[in-house]
Formats: sequence, structure tokens, C-alpha cells
Amino acid sequence: MDHEPQKTAVNIGLDVGTMNLVAARPRGGNQIEITSLRNVFLTINQTDFGQMDLSKISHARIDDTIFILSSDAYNFANIFGKRVSRSMQRGMISPDDINSTDVLAVMLRELTAPAAHEKAGKCVYSVPGDPINSKSNVLYHQNLLQRVLSELGYEAEPLNESVAIIYAECSDSNFSGISISFGAGLTNVAVVYKSIPVLEFALGRGGDWIDDNVAVAVGTIPNRVSAIKEKDFYITRFNEGKKRERKIREALGYYYTNLIQFVVRSTAHELRARDLDLSFPEGIPLVISGGTSLAGDFIDLVRANLRQVEWPIELSDIRHAHDPLSCVAQGCLIKAMKR
Repeated sequence: MDHEPQKTAVNIGLDVGTMNLVAARPRGGNQIEITSLRNVFLTINQTDFGQMDLSKISHARIDDTIFILSSDAYNFANIFGKRVSRSMQRGMISPDDINSTDVLAVMLRELTAPAAHEKAGKCVYSVPGDPINSKSNVLYHQNLLQRVLSELGYEAEPLNESVAIIYAECSDSNFSGISISFGAGLTNVAVVYKSIPVLEFALGRGGDWIDDNVAVAVGTIPNRVSAIKEKDFYITRFNEGKKRERKIREALGYYYTNLIQFVVRSTAHELRARDLDLSFPEGIPLVISGGTSLAGDFIDLVRANLRQVEWPIELSDIRHAHDPLSCVAQGCLIKAMKR
């Protein structure tokens, strides 16, 4: 009697981000495979799009509605001047669109599906901290993701995204450090000592806050602002491109500068205000990450703002994550591999 070959359980690290979904898998030796999807969708309106050939377009049919997904949705939205829909807002499942959970589940299934010779193992997935300047909390978001990933066959476990950054970036400091993750929906902060989280929280501003404010200021839609922001943008340079693009770049510079100032000051205040013993034996690194941190001059502006505040923890250095877009997923994978 023929027997099916036994499948190998695959563990993955999953960054469930407001703008990007990123998965990290081990692929032989010390190699890690990174795959990602942009976490956006667009509902098809037949009047606007006509009889589209969807065979080469990322899409999903849910009930009687068709949704264009990921980068295809983002590109079509910019072409037609439409605003993309988001399955997540401010770091958590969006409450504004009834289709958010279903669309997110489709994209997570596409991103995490095991290969033919594999089966689902452990999935450590990222969650944000509770925002200190908002009434929202992560409980519903965390448990909903737990259900979706469990239904896909994974043994699912949540991990704070900033703690994941320390796992990915701070092996040289015995997994001690402070991480600030400048994401799209939120900015997350964690203090970790020898792999043990000491403090976790989030601030209710991120890249979307920049895009939304710039869009209002210059009279456009946020995803068009985001498109300019993502192509060789420097915070302190804005005299490039056509007149309208220069206007957007200038506004981006002002809001980036304000975000960095807000995050550094709020984090310093929060670290001082918490009734904790944060006197570490020696200085620890500060790691900056997240897609919003990819703008040129970002780290220089963080350093400049740190010099202007009373920072309560001695820092050994201030550095950028090696890969700000994938380090959360990599940190989650490290946790998933530790049984």
C-alpha cells in the first residue's frame, strides 16, 4: 500500500502590519524566506472598471463581491484617483468596513499557506501595544487574529511587535534594548532586558497620520501621498519633481519632523513617568524600525531630537534596523523556533 510522504511542520513569523503583511520562514541552513503583501483592498465597481480580466490580478470573491487585493489594489486606486480600503486602522482590525476581517483572512491565507510538502506548525504573529493616548486596546484584534490563524491550522501565539524587533536586532546585547517601531497605524515602543519585556506601549500616530494630514493640507488622497513618500523621499529635501509633487514633499517634511518630535518627547516622558526601576547595569541600544522610518534623514532627526530631551535610560548606541520592513517578522520567527 502506498503511503503519503510525511509532511514537515513549518513555523513562521508573521508581521500583521497596518500597511504590510510580512511572513518569515526558515528555508534551509540559516536562510530565511521573506514574503509580503500590501494590506489594502479595493472593491470593484463594474461601472468604473468594466469587464476586467482578473486572471492576472490579485483578487478575492467574497459572497457576491469582488475585491482587488494588495499591490494591485494600490496601483489601480492611484490610477483611478480612488482611496484604497484598509483591513486595519491604527494598528488594529478596522471597525469601519464590514469586509475587513474577511479580506484580511484571505490575504493571511495566501501569505501563510504551507508548501505542498509542508504542514502548518507554529505561527508567532505581531500585535501592537495598547495606545497610551487612545481608548482602544488590542484584545479584540489579538483574539480575532488568533482565531483566523488557528483556523488555518497554525498553533498561533501573539508577540508585541517592538519586542520582536529586539529579538531580531539585539543578539549582540544579550537581547536587551529599546525599540521604537514607526509603523503606518501606530508607533510602538518596548523596553526589553535579556529577552524579558519590561515595558510595552504604543502611541496613536504613525505613517497614516502623516499621509492623512498631508492629503488634507494639499488637497489630494492619502495613497497618492504615500506613493510619493515611498519613492526616494528625504525629509529635509523637497525641491524635486513637478510643482504639485514639490508641494506634497514639503508638507511631508513638516509632518515627518512633527511625528519624530512627538514620538521622542512622548517616549521620554512615558519612560520617566512609569514607576519602574529602569537602571540597567550598562547602556542598551535604541533600535529604530518600521516602514515610516525608511525616509531619508529619519535617523539623523531622531538623534537630533534625543539630544533635546531628558532621556532616562543610558544608550549604548542609536541604530536603524537592518531591514525595517521585515525585522518584526524575523523576530516573530525567532520566537516561533524556540520551543
